[in-house]
Amino acid sequence: MKQPHRILEYPTVYDKEFIASEKSEGSLKRADDKIFFRSFAFLLKSEIYWGIGAIVFSSFIIFLAVKDKQYEYIYYISPLLLGGLFWVIYSLYAKKNYKIFELNRLLGTVTYPDSYFRKPLKGKFKDLHAVIAVTGNIDGYVDSEYLKFVNTFSPRKFTLLYTFYGREPYKDWSFYVWYMDKNRPLPPGTAFDPYREQDFERRKKLGFPKPLYPSNIDTPEATEEQQIERRKIGGW
Repeated sequence: MKQPHRILEYPTVYDKEFIASEKSEGSLKRADDKIFFRSFAFLLKSEIYWGIGAIVFSSFIIFLAVKDKQYEYIYYISPLLLGGLFWVIYSLYAKKNYKIFELNRLLGTVTYPDSYFRKPLKGKFKDLHAVIAVTGNIDGYVDSEYLKFVNTFSPRKFTLLYTFYGREPYKDWSFYVWYMDKNRPLPPGTAFDPYREQDFERRKKLGFPKPLYPSNIDTPEATEEQQIERRKIGGW
């Protein structure tokens, strides 16, 4: 289901702990009044472990097949072996600086990973196509929901959607829309508390322009005094 550029509900909250591991290898993070950034390079490590596991398992099965002269099993296990080899090669040689997600609040741009070895995709957030994909279980009921970004900025006939593995995709999307509405105050969360005052002053100098995207919920200022000032100057 395609998602509107709208704050649908109370968003995902990012606290100070979100950026506590900023210096950890493969998990760089930034959250302020200009940039929201995450690196997904750490996922390459899990993929290489998966690939090695697939290689070891398939090699063991092939060994048993050859030993027992059951050569037909080799044909069944070969795709797993080749898949494991691919993931190992991909994990080792994919560029870590390509596996990034960045929201530029002031410029209104979004950058997110493309498939495999391709450079990240970048464009205007207002043009981004996001969908909520639903998977079902054996009984036909909804199993899981995922937020996915369509390959908006470099369309191809055959492409993969980039998946964000968040627990609550609607809240995640609401956060992205709220953060990228530079005319609204910063979203809730202690990660943004050090920047609320300067963001307020920036918007005040501009006369508190009207929001870029609609919202289903109120998005008040950090303090009642600021809210009164916004209503007086901006009229909303």
